[in-house]
Amino acid sequence: MVHIVKFKDIEFDELVSIEQEVIFVSDRPEFTNKYRKLLFFAFREGIFRTFYKIRSKTNPKLNLEKRFTLIIIKHKNSLYTNFSTQTTENKDEFVINNNFTKVLIVPKINDITSTQKFNQFVEDGQNETDISFNIKTHQSDSKVVASQKGVFIYGLGDYSRVYIAQNIKMLSKIFCVDYSHQLSKYYYHKFGYEKFGIIPEDSYPFLPTIEKPLAIIATYHSDHTRIAKEIFDINPNTFIFIEKPPCVTLQDIKTLVALYNDNALIEIGYNRRFIPVNQEIRAATFKQQKIINISAKEILINESHWYFWKNQGTRITGNLTHWIDLAVYWINGSPIEINLLSSPSKDETIALSILFSEGSLVNISVSDKGNSLRGVQEHIEIRTENETFFIEDYLKYTRVKSDGSKTTKRNLKRDKGHDAMYKHLTKVYNNEKSITYTKSDLIKSALTTYHVSRMYQENVRNFKMNQSLSEFN
Repeated sequence: MVHIVKFKDIEFDELVSIEQEVIFVSDRPEFTNKYRKLLFFAFREGIFRTFYKIRSKTNPKLNLEKRFTLIIIKHKNSLYTNFSTQTTENKDEFVINNNFTKVLIVPKINDITSTQKFNQFVEDGQNETDISFNIKTHQSDSKVVASQKGVFIYGLGDYSRVYIAQNIKMLSKIFCVDYSHQLSKYYYHKFGYEKFGIIPEDSYPFLPTIEKPLAIIATYHSDHTRIAKEIFDINPNTFIFIEKPPCVTLQDIKTLVALYNDNALIEIGYNRRFIPVNQEIRAATFKQQKIINISAKEILINESHWYFWKNQGTRITGNLTHWIDLAVYWINGSPIEINLLSSPSKDETIALSILFSEGSLVNISVSDKGNSLRGVQEHIEIRTENETFFIEDYLKYTRVKSDGSKTTKRNLKRDKGHDAMYKHLTKVYNNEKSITYTKSDLIKSALTTYHVSRMYQENVRNFKMNQSLSEFN
């Protein structure tokens, strides 16, 4: 099990050495026609949003150099190694997996060939000689004054800086956390938080000081449920907002369902539920049987992107889940059967079909193939018995009514629902609106996402959901 801790909190006898090697990796490929892309996003998503994106991507304080890091320590006359990737040279800012391997001689970083060993966030198996060390205990900081409300945010990457920060400006801000000390410290200064930390546990002593905290979880996907459970156990009055996907594993789903059953205050961040045309379609067709066809062009990411880590699910868990959840939002039934075809290409080109209990059929095809200048692109057709709806990348929306008349709406800006979602979140937190994402939504959406991801990994073509669903009823 991965147990991320601060290296400075590990108890051992002697630090023998720390060796680092700078690596040059990028999660996203370089694009041609950068100015054309800039103009498109400025026109379709707004000048301010585009400005925030550019500032987040180009800020030298956020352009962190990654370093393979080999730590050698001595404890009780034995040598132990630890591998990690760090974004700093300062050992007091290291976050590591508390898993040390016993060795007879001191290795050199150049002798290590498997880069996977340097990912402290992914379980890499343990040897019989591996051990975990005790963690130092610290006194709680008494400078934070108890208050009624305040935000705790976990995960401070581009998404948090561009979408979340701009939408919660008016809320009191208590604690921000990121595994990178540089990112966390920047966020703390930039957006006015009282405290910052580099592991979630740094924030936990302060949760009980707030009567009703708001916890926003936007970390690695594998962290989402674990952090939500830990927060609830510390302060059950916390309003917990989990960015998609809420779950990666089947155990994650069981854990979150248990939290719902314990009356935890949970909202899930699927932003497409908050797009006006999607809400209009639900209002007009929810109780009707329908055929839904979705074609999505996904963004290009490199093989080094963390979405491909084995503990993050798959790109299905990270991206395709959006449209699975949208289908759940639109359909008054439960997913009962899944068919999946996948290309052998590494980009996870997938054709997915889902049958719902009341007869609706959903077909979703996703791939990163196609021109990438416009980012994620979505073309959707919904057909009921007498009506047809078309969504063309949320720039054009057409409804053909039962009498044959047609209405068309065009938008200059491409609205993906992020701002409306966070406005809703703020209103729920201020007791002006109610939580909308139900336990039933979670079970249908998360369980379908889990099984589609599993089918992809295991090359399974068909799966009936009935038994799996019944285990949660």
